[in-house]
Amino acid sequence: MTSMLHVKAKGIFLFCLLLITPLFSLAKEYVIYDDILDERAAVKIQEMGEELYQKSGVKVFLVAKKSGEGEEILSYEKRFAQTLTPPYAILTLFLEEKKVDIYHSSGLEKEFDKDAMLSPMPWKGTIIPLLTNKKKEVGVSPALLNGYGDLVDQIAGYRKITLESSIGNANKTTISVVRLLVYGFVGSLILLVIIRRIRNRG
Repeated sequence: MTSMLHVKAKGIFLFCLLLITPLFSLAKEYVIYDDILDERAAVKIQEMGEELYQKSGVKVFLVAKKSGEGEEILSYEKRFAQTLTPPYAILTLFLEEKKVDIYHSSGLEKEFDKDAMLSPMPWKGTIIPLLTNKKKEVGVSPALLNGYGDLVDQIAGYRKITLESSIGNANKTTISVVRLLVYGFVGSLILLVIIRRIRNRG
């Protein structure tokens, strides 16, 4: 239950973050997407990608497509990476195929935990729990924003870099919200039990 509340709270927080993110029309080198991704999410992801590259030289791309159109996700990523210069990482989503993957240049695997990020467990994964919590496109933008943010934060942390554009504080906030909700729920249950016992005695 705590895990589900965490996922819901995180999704709500990230959705609110998207609403207050300024919307600009600009070239997005680090985001390749179609209409499944909210423009505000794309703007924020581009901002984080630019800052990480400027401070570390690592390029992290997000590819968000409604469909791979018959192509395997790994095949697409390898083809996409042919023109890239290491170090790089590619976070890819094929929505209709329900495929999510992270492809990276050799050596970068030690800078982030791919298995944890792609885990379906709410207390561990940063993409799939949010992606499957809502119906199709509705949950795509918060899920990818959270996953991309986690990826660049882990790389930045490994390289001892601080990202001003990081959404890392969102995770801390959602944890606090979850704790508040859980404690409030438990407290309400205890209060109800006490009230019922008092009434039964009376």
